[in-house]
Amino acid sequence: MDVWLVEVLYGLGRIFTQPFIYMAIIMGAIVSRRRIKRERKQFGIKIFNPFAEFQGTWGTALVAGMVISVFSLIGGMVVTWPLLLLVAAVTFIVSLPLKLKWYSSVYIIGISSFVIFGLSYIPDKYQELSWISTLQSTPFSLLAVLLSVLLFVEAILMLRTTPHQSFPERIKGRRGMWIGQHRGRKLAVVPFLAFLPVGSIEPLFPWWPLLSVGGESYGLIVIPFLTGWEWVARGQSPVHASKTIGRHIFLMALVVTGVTIGGFYLPILSLAAIAIALAGRIVIYTSHRMREDRKPFFTSHYRGLRILGVLPGSPAEQMGLIPGELIERVNALPVGTENQFYEALQVNGGFNKIEVRDEWGENRYVQRALYEGEHFELGLVFVEPPTHEKSVGFFGQV
Repeated sequence: MDVWLVEVLYGLGRIFTQPFIYMAIIMGAIVSRRRIKRERKQFGIKIFNPFAEFQGTWGTALVAGMVISVFSLIGGMVVTWPLLLLVAAVTFIVSLPLKLKWYSSVYIIGISSFVIFGLSYIPDKYQELSWISTLQSTPFSLLAVLLSVLLFVEAILMLRTTPHQSFPERIKGRRGMWIGQHRGRKLAVVPFLAFLPVGSIEPLFPWWPLLSVGGESYGLIVIPFLTGWEWVARGQSPVHASKTIGRHIFLMALVVTGVTIGGFYLPILSLAAIAIALAGRIVIYTSHRMREDRKPFFTSHYRGLRILGVLPGSPAEQMGLIPGELIERVNALPVGTENQFYEALQVNGGFNKIEVRDEWGENRYVQRALYEGEHFELGLVFVEPPTHEKSVGFFGQV
């Protein structure tokens, strides 16, 4: 037992010897910086903190990692350095467009699997290379199991999306009017334990502690696998869009898992499970784009101000205001522009009562006192940018 404990600790410590963790940090920093730059340009303020794309993923990712680790240790999951390098290369390639949708395990594992499958068709003289023969010996059941669990991670993260976890954007519509949209995206690191053959360790790390299992020597390694997703909601509420996609991916994960289990009895089914996941992913996101081909959800309205975004931790979030709701009155005064909204906030001093209409057309009231040092604008951003209104005086416009 002591040997296993030491080996696990060494495996945890060597998580930083792999490129995945650095890809996650770099990719997270790039997409976060681009998002913050866009927020400042469109709204004049940073709405979400850096690395917000990771928030809310750690619990689900760790549970998934433990599930994969248990299967790995009990089922004898063995990975090799050529396989890790192939997956790392695919991850790097899909990183180039800087879109987290390509970080889905469907693409990373799917592309890696079909590269391995295609190696059997290369000339015989290249198949004698040791790293190619090692890749060809990779069981597709291993990749199918990883894909199945990671699909559940993706689905669960989408189903857990709240109204305040997607990123608002302001764009010009087809008719030149301002409309809003929300971009939902997450990047998760799923760490799991796997066996690494002794032949793959000794040439690189001769000091690595080894375990003897079934007469063979192995080392334990922690693999911080990356997975992510991204979608844009323009014709529907972001929560509805996320949960719809999440339900579809969850159902697809169940199908893929069933086919994966069959792959232990009929190996070709493991590759079929990966192909089903790729095809299903395309169908799900094509259906999502078709649902988005409708009237924009975030548009200006003659009856009030449409909330596009709510700053995390702001008074507006504490009041329960939600993106997509329509603010009709503030302190009993009708509001149609940001200037009218801010002027109405000053009517009652530090206490404000707001009438809002939700996406189903139901009215409700929220109220709260504002205290010194809090965001004087409540922490709201709207579909239309603020305008400098002109008033008409006795001597004309001033």
